[in-house]
Amino acid sequence: MTTLIVKVDDDRAESLKKILHEIPYVHEVETEDVVLQFKEPSSTYEKIKKIQEEIGDQDFFDDIKDPSAWQRQIRKEWDRDF
Repeated sequence: MTTLIVKVDDDRAESLKKILHEIPYVHEVETEDVVLQFKEPSSTYEKIKKIQEEIGDQDFFDDIKDPSAWQRQIRKEWDRDF
């Protein structure tokens, strides 16, 4: 006898179990519910620390030579009339 392990989306599990029960050579259908638990950071400090860990040492805004000129340009874009 062979055991097959099949991973199925939760919303499809019941319909697959019904189909498998109808097959004469399937002897047993077992289900194992897997609940993934992720610990969400609770404090603002932990959230910021998690983001910094995910980002790593990436250098953002390296192409900006003059930050003040860059900010002025951004503000001009915001102040335009629509």
